[in-house]
Amino acid sequence: MGPWPLDPRGPQAEASTFVYWILFACAIPILAVVCGSLIYSGIKFRERPGHVAQQFHGHNMLELIWTVIPTVMVISFTGLSWNKLNDINNVDAGVAMTVKVEGRQWAWAFTYPDQQMFKLTDGSTLVAGEQLDIPVGAKVKIEMTSKDVIHSFWVPNLGGKKDAVPGHTTSLWLQADQPGTYKGQCFEFCGEGHADMLITIVAHPQNEFATWATDAVKLANLLNDPRTKAGRDTFLASACVGCHTVKGTPAAGKVGPELTHIASKANIAGVLTPVNQENLVKWISDAPSIKPGILMPRFKGVLTDQQINDIAQWLLTLK
Repeated sequence: MGPWPLDPRGPQAEASTFVYWILFACAIPILAVVCGSLIYSGIKFRERPGHVAQQFHGHNMLELIWTVIPTVMVISFTGLSWNKLNDINNVDAGVAMTVKVEGRQWAWAFTYPDQQMFKLTDGSTLVAGEQLDIPVGAKVKIEMTSKDVIHSFWVPNLGGKKDAVPGHTTSLWLQADQPGTYKGQCFEFCGEGHADMLITIVAHPQNEFATWATDAVKLANLLNDPRTKAGRDTFLASACVGCHTVKGTPAAGKVGPELTHIASKANIAGVLTPVNQENLVKWISDAPSIKPGILMPRFKGVLTDQQINDIAQWLLTLK
């Protein structure tokens, strides 16, 4: 599902879409009347052989009509919009979960509530990048700020947009009425990586959200394990970052394959199956002997066996 504002999947998006269609439905006949009148008048009263063009003034009824009708419409639209804005801006009533969001060039970071279901073994709270997972039918408050420049949070299928401003906290609320994956992006130009500053919100059925949270906490605990952290640090400190991309880290190389989801792949470079600790260690140690002609160098002798094992263990967390 792409970011499309006229396909509402939550109450806030429905409120905005309702106002849009009312305004659109009223604008079309007005456009037709105005353009039709101009065309008719231009043809009917044009100067031509046997007919001299004339000016007409002072038609009281016509002037009354085109004054009263637009005035009534503007007042009605204002009342309708004001009513819907009250719902859109009512971010605190009935909130089921509050998520803190930080925008930075060029990614989003989501910090889940300080609740037991999101607690890690080190006492910290679950933090995710790029993807926010929420339960279906729950009102989720988003508290936003920015680390660097102004960003704008927008997931059109679920709600309106709101700026994330450095040094300030702004808020909006979202609710998904159907399970699914909803796409959005930063809507404020924020630098050269703006177009890739995307947002993904995954809405889980209520009876599956707790299971997702448990799995997410387990994975986060694994990532915080000292051995896993050692592998991550070694990877980011080595030549690996010059060739490979791992989203959510400084690794942004374009020469080699992206490794963001390497642990979910069926094989390693099409030659080693499955993706496990043993095969990753073999590949990192001496990839050219396994697949001649590739650009990846041998790391055996450059890194210690322990460092290679640590990197392999960390790569297995990238699912």
